[in-house]
Amino acid sequence: MRGTVFKNIIRYVAVIAHVLTALLLIVSAFSDRVSPEKSLLFSYLGLVFPFICLLNIFFCIYWLLCRNWKYILIGVVAFIIGWQSVRGYFPLHLKNESIPDENVIKALTYNVMGFAYKDHTEESPNEIVNYIAGSNADIVCMQEYYSPKSGKGLTAAKLDKALNMYPYKSVILVNNSNWGLAVYSKYPIVNSRRINYKSENNGSSIHEIDINGKKLTLINNHLESFKLTMEDKTRYSAFIKRAGAETFDGLKGTIQQKLGPAYLIRAKQARTVAREIRQVKSDYLLVCGDFNDTPVSYAHRTIQGALLDAFAESGRGLGVTYNQNFFWFRIDNILHSSNMQAIKCQTGHVKYSDHYPLWCYFKLTE
Repeated sequence: MRGTVFKNIIRYVAVIAHVLTALLLIVSAFSDRVSPEKSLLFSYLGLVFPFICLLNIFFCIYWLLCRNWKYILIGVVAFIIGWQSVRGYFPLHLKNESIPDENVIKALTYNVMGFAYKDHTEESPNEIVNYIAGSNADIVCMQEYYSPKSGKGLTAAKLDKALNMYPYKSVILVNNSNWGLAVYSKYPIVNSRRINYKSENNGSSIHEIDINGKKLTLINNHLESFKLTMEDKTRYSAFIKRAGAETFDGLKGTIQQKLGPAYLIRAKQARTVAREIRQVKSDYLLVCGDFNDTPVSYAHRTIQGALLDAFAESGRGLGVTYNQNFFWFRIDNILHSSNMQAIKCQTGHVKYSDHYPLWCYFKLTE
């Protein structure tokens, strides 16, 4: 008798916990509709969306093992309601499409982390430079581009020589520094300019590229980062390894001081970029770069608008692009107009930078 009562209590508590998890999943799936200026809570929910999904899966497996089939519906219904976000975060394209022979370009976006602050010589080549040179990409978008004007480091002249397969380039430096955004292209870059929004260290640029007589507009982005210090990242790593009240208290201050302000700044930047996108009049449109935010976020949704997410359309799995300190999120993106078919969008798993490169083939329709 006591055993039966105990089992009923456990089941009742599990049902309540699963219902709450399912509701949280639904709310987090739609959290990108709410500007952080209205409520930062929804931004935080979007950040933890994958963890809520995993918790929901855990409950479904629990009910499956307990053979309480009807309670699995709690999780299934939650996933169905939030399917658009689930699909965008965890695409599962199992079929490997072949690359067409004609009207295809390959785009690569890569936060190069200042080329890891390494020179590039024959005796000691820079791995990031070599990766880009061997990528066979037609258009390369770089963030955190860095090139000293003189000295023994990786100067612009050295970089151009190493990447001589790209006859066209555009470099937009931020606030008169040696840091900024760069686009290297096998096709002529007709016009380039910086998109005007306030930022100390980040920015966006817009370019017109001639693709065999067709105009492609490219927007390269490096949106506001969280500016996390190594100490902040260590606190996060400690929380992931041993979640508890003590490790969360250390992380809480970082969340309040760093994440919140960055969300607010990115929201304004995203709206500025979105306005530029709406004004574009060209045959094709690509929006690349480091958004410093996840697929379920206000910044991502605002910029994407009517565009398609190349990884969601043709990728597989999480597509993690940031690879340091357990911050395993896809924060780098390639978005495109609907008259471009994304094929085989993938990350390059090379730890030369704190970001993985992200690349995709595109079939250009007439």
